[in-house]
Amino acid sequence: MTGTDAGVVIVGSGVAGATAAQTLRADGYDGPVTVVGAEPGLPFRRTALSKDLLAADLSPERIALQKPAFWAEKDIEIRGGTTVVDVDPAARSVRLSDGTALGYRALILATGGQPIRPDWLADDVPALRTVADAERIRGAIVESGSLVVIGGGLIGLELAASAAAAGHRVTVLEAGDRPMSRVVPPVLSGFLADLHAAHGVDLRLRSAVVRATAGEVELADGTVVHGTVIAALGMTPDVALAAAAGAEAGRGGVVVDPSLRTGVAGVYAAGDLAAVPDPRSGEPMRCEHWFGALDQGAAVARTVLADLAGTPAPVFAEVPRAWTMQYGVNVQLVGRPAGEGEVAVDGDLAPAADGRPSATVRVSGPEGLRGAVTVGRAAAARELRAEIAAVAAGAAV
Repeated sequence: MTGTDAGVVIVGSGVAGATAAQTLRADGYDGPVTVVGAEPGLPFRRTALSKDLLAADLSPERIALQKPAFWAEKDIEIRGGTTVVDVDPAARSVRLSDGTALGYRALILATGGQPIRPDWLADDVPALRTVADAERIRGAIVESGSLVVIGGGLIGLELAASAAAAGHRVTVLEAGDRPMSRVVPPVLSGFLADLHAAHGVDLRLRSAVVRATAGEVELADGTVVHGTVIAALGMTPDVALAAAAGAEAGRGGVVVDPSLRTGVAGVYAAGDLAAVPDPRSGEPMRCEHWFGALDQGAAVARTVLADLAGTPAPVFAEVPRAWTMQYGVNVQLVGRPAGEGEVAVDGDLAPAADGRPSATVRVSGPEGLRGAVTVGRAAAARELRAEIAAVAAGAAV
């Protein structure tokens, strides 16, 4: 089963897995490529679900990563609605939920993660993960006219902005003391809080939830908030398959080397579940953003090709990047701008005469620039990312 007829098996049909498959073909691999995905249908752009949920066209042809004919033309087999239930790294084979066994020369795990669901969250409270989730949530918001988002992170604020812009009543409940605290410095949290307040969103910080159902949320102080409830509490990496294969895996993700190899021969990981060594500290770190999965999908494919050819594999020196559009304001994140550091603001975060702010927020440490956020300056983010990459390369020497 592990002979030359075996090919590359990719577990996960999100952007990391799909990009890995496309890169294998684009870079000349002519063996079998199989993508196994739990969701039915062909790979799609998951970002379409949150960027503007109330107005987005979620038809398959609109959100597809590629036209259906593409996968057949590239001879990439997509097995949607299927999961891998067992992996045998010694035999280099996987067993699928339909009973099929597939041999592999290389196995790429791009299984992503699952929404966090605390004990106080009822089963009927949706989290935004699939197209079916998005359609159900959108219908419920339109019917009720109100939205209650539990979680003030990136996805939670995007959902809030979409609903508020469509004229619905919106409440955001955030347990921390500021929104998007995991990814932006305090000055940006304040800007985002003011932006949402200006559009009528009721953002409640330090809100401890003790009970949540599809129609109401109860807080620790006894307050009850009514509306269509959505959980936007982040995700945990889906590491079960990697752990079963013998890879080092836990709540922090699947540990990989700088070329995205796990410690198991022939097994690789990319996307939301991969804990990649930080170029500066060497510590394993995950990136839960679309662009990170895109970049890692391409990088892991090139490592696989190098390993199959017996040539040196490229090193993936990640500089995270993400973006969000809220109320027409474009916000770009590069590097790691959250946490301790010297913060410098160039420009004005207050709306200009045209109603749009324009600013760059730089976050630097002792070694130099380590993260930045641009508001209304999308083009500047590319230059800042290159600067961060140069600093990181110097720190890694």
